[in-house]
Amino acid sequence: MKTFFRISLLLLLVLALVGCVSPVRVDYDHDAASKLQSYKCFTVDSRELNTHDQSIALSPIVDRRIERALKAELLAKGFTQDCATPDFRVAFNSAQKTVTELNDLGIGVTPYRRPPYHGYGGYSNIHIDQYQEGTFIIDIIDMQSKELVWRGAYVNRLGWQAPTDAEIRAIIIETLAQFPPTE
Repeated sequence: MKTFFRISLLLLLVLALVGCVSPVRVDYDHDAASKLQSYKCFTVDSRELNTHDQSIALSPIVDRRIERALKAELLAKGFTQDCATPDFRVAFNSAQKTVTELNDLGIGVTPYRRPPYHGYGGYSNIHIDQYQEGTFIIDIIDMQSKELVWRGAYVNRLGWQAPTDAEIRAIIIETLAQFPPTE
């Protein structure tokens, strides 16, 4: 009984650690880190302006939700939007791909085999899972140099329905939590 308890406790610990992996990846120009700290004013690119850059087009409804959430989060961080010359431009994009996951569930045992192969035999129990994985990308572009200086990407398994306002807001808050970088 103690062994079973220890194994289940270890399994729960491993599952808890796996659940702590963040779906957010951030990369930025370390040379421009001080410039990122001095930003005050922004503008958000409309998705219609960048349709040639899209690998997958979200619906205009979702695009508007994303634009509203981006503006709200940047305003909450203390940036302003109403200025003649913005310091940075925010562009967003999305992509999706099909992911195939193979899970070997171990070797099972058949209770018998046909003659002349008497006795117990083993078989492999493999589970194949295919799903769509979506990546939501936020780019921060310096207006003076016109170069990408910060990128945040949120990767997650896609569901069957379009994300709600609350889900989009949570994704944007989590992604922009590391903007501007504190170096």
